[in-house]
Amino acid sequence: MKKWLRGGLITLAALQTIASGWQYLFPRSFYDDFPTVRLDPAYNEHLVSDVGGLGLALTAMLYVAAVVLDSKVVLSALLAYLIYAATHFAYHVTHFDHFSLTEALGVGTGLGIEVVLALLLLYLGRLVHWAESAAVRSAAPKRGPAPQHPLERSRSMTEPASDFADLPAPAEGILVTLFITVRDVARSRDFYSRVLGGTVVLYQNPCIVRLSNSWVIMNPGGPPTPDKPGISVVDYQPGETTSIFLNLRVADIHACYEQWKANGAQFLTPPIDRASEIRCYLRDPDGYLIEIGQSTGLLHGTHAATLSQDATS
Repeated sequence: MKKWLRGGLITLAALQTIASGWQYLFPRSFYDDFPTVRLDPAYNEHLVSDVGGLGLALTAMLYVAAVVLDSKVVLSALLAYLIYAATHFAYHVTHFDHFSLTEALGVGTGLGIEVVLALLLLYLGRLVHWAESAAVRSAAPKRGPAPQHPLERSRSMTEPASDFADLPAPAEGILVTLFITVRDVARSRDFYSRVLGGTVVLYQNPCIVRLSNSWVIMNPGGPPTPDKPGISVVDYQPGETTSIFLNLRVADIHACYEQWKANGAQFLTPPIDRASEIRCYLRDPDGYLIEIGQSTGLLHGTHAATLSQDATS
């Protein structure tokens, strides 16, 4: 379904790119040569180029939606396109005065197809969202029923109920959680729940996944807010250096390595014995480094063996 959804979004975006690019870059040619437009009176370059610019903005939304396939981004882009296509269609089917029968049928059919395609893609987007939601529910470890919270009853049935009993909300003291900026919430939620075996506590806004006795909180980036003025939250740019990373301590690193690798995790190396501990690393979908470690000699006062390739670590 995702392939069809992405293909449909790219199709709409491509069609809109042609029309809007033509309007914006060559407004006189668009007015003179595009079918039906020349039938209108008095050419206005400002008006035509402005409409082209707005169309290019809509095109950008469609391309972004096709790349990220996030349900909210897809919904926003398709609703915007549907409003544009429906109003465009409504205008032309009520203004056939100067059209031949062939032109009227061609314009009405072509614009009607755009409206229908947008509606079909909206429905397909909801199917993808429902399928992802079902996958999250089936991947989460089986737990006893949590007490029903009033907010759960008001949530849409298309989204898994939040596990309010598992939210990181201490009655006293503090709890340590990790916030990461992600490009695709659904993709990261799947990784931390299905691949690493976490429990989805909150589906989105923000997404919270519990990993054993800690929590990973994830959301897309954004501009400054009143409580952090001047600070933007940006996507992580993976590379050859890092200064902070998630460290998971496990009881059996070899079992975790085999299980998570089978689930699709991409490890940098197999577990390596460093005397004090056995450890290995993997990256999440956004490129964040995650260390997996099992304490061995450290429990008896043995420090790590220094390897030539990482003499300072």
